[in-house]
Amino acid sequence: MILEKIHLVHYRNYLNQSFSFSKGINYIVGKNAQGKTNLLESIYYCSTTKTHRNVEDVCCIMEGQDSFKIEADIVKKNRHTDMKIIYTKSGKNLFLYHNPIKKVSDFVGFVNVIMFSPDDMNLFSSQPKIRRRFMDIELSKCSKTYLFTLNEFYRVLKERNAYLKNEHLNEDYLEILNEKCAHLESILIYQRNQFLHDLQKISQPFYEKLSSDQTSFSIVYKTFVKPDTVENMKNEIMKIYRDNIDRDIFLKSTEKGIHKDDFVLMIQGKNAEEFASQGQKRTILLSLKIGIVKLIERIIHDEPILLLDDVFSELDEKRRSDLMNLLPENIQIFISTTEMIYKTYDREINTIIIENGNEKKEDTSNGRKA
Repeated sequence: MILEKIHLVHYRNYLNQSFSFSKGINYIVGKNAQGKTNLLESIYYCSTTKTHRNVEDVCCIMEGQDSFKIEADIVKKNRHTDMKIIYTKSGKNLFLYHNPIKKVSDFVGFVNVIMFSPDDMNLFSSQPKIRRRFMDIELSKCSKTYLFTLNEFYRVLKERNAYLKNEHLNEDYLEILNEKCAHLESILIYQRNQFLHDLQKISQPFYEKLSSDQTSFSIVYKTFVKPDTVENMKNEIMKIYRDNIDRDIFLKSTEKGIHKDDFVLMIQGKNAEEFASQGQKRTILLSLKIGIVKLIERIIHDEPILLLDDVFSELDEKRRSDLMNLLPENIQIFISTTEMIYKTYDREINTIIIENGNEKKEDTSNGRKA
């Protein structure tokens, strides 16, 4: 998959700007607060219809405007595709092949984008909902059925919580809701557990090559039942619902469930948040991102786009070189940086200089190698 062009109108600090990209490595260069991250964010938005930052969509509208537009030209499996997103304060309109897309789930993941940003460091210390969001977003890129099942679970969970607020409850109807939740949760737990297991396994070699020490990392999935077969978990969840029904009725909400799932990143068997250095945490995250790229390639046979925002800022020259050598050669990569990079690699390199939300035309031939 290749992003050939993107056109931004009233997006963040971009008034009306188009960019063309190469199929190899694209360096996005500029001083701080010029729009480098905004450009990468717009590419990410094409994949998820959301920003990677923990803010509302309305924050992406240029100040003084009431809407933004993103248009992208994509080559996917040798077929050219145009996609468009128009966001206004009253709603979001999505288009593929000039045709409107009514369901967001039919649009999300058409372009698969994996992004590393400094904000990802919050994954270690933030609330569980941030890690669930990470898990759900990345797993959805590997499985459309996961996203559908997840949405269906939250719909049923909302219905169960609303029903628990009634003064008089019908036990038979509550049992139906319990069974629906348990069925969906058992499937989702199975998928989450498998995803985290596979992600750790595929990411570990990248961590070992990027790390300057002999440490190893692991991922511990935390849910409310022991991961098992789907049928066994469904039975166990039903038992939990029955055992906790009085408390759920008292709280008027569902206390136990996958909506409270979490996972912990570990280093040498200890919580990485407490025992890993900043450099080790950064290396874990970079390894996970490359691992997700490899998982997507293996599971759905697609080549995602990799975005690395400000990835070089805390890496010495050796680790920069190690990272560049580890990056998959068959995918399109975007790297934002504050410094021109003149070191050459055996890959096609395109350099784009950003200044105040515009592409600055300069001779960057020293920074390219075909």
